Amino acid sequence: MASSINLSEDNFEQFSTDLIRLSEDYRDKPEVRAELDADPRSFFASRGIDLQAGADCRVVANTADVFHLVMPPNPNASLDDQSLESVAGGTDVPASTFGTVIGTISSAGTR
Repeated sequence: MASSINLSEDNFEQFSTDLIRLSEDYRDKPEVRAELDADPRSFFASRGIDLQAGADCRVVANTADVFHLVMPPNPNASLDDQSLESVAGGTDVPASTFGTVIGTISSAGTR
């Protein structure tokens, strides 16, 4: 059964470690890069993580000429009822935040 991305005090350290490992694998293992680039949604689903339905999922990598700065979602943006229900418990993290964290970690490794 797939899980949603959930950050709490209990699993934040493991989540951070997993993101760093993913960033390193993406950089160092061509097969991981190819699989993630080809179909990010399937990549995460095969690892038990369902990304937010209907959300666009993009993988971008920095190059010598392009640096991607991923910013968090606008905190002042209105949420629809479904989105409000998903965050009501205070622990579900939107897929866009997951991308922000990966992007930030990936960018840190390219300095």
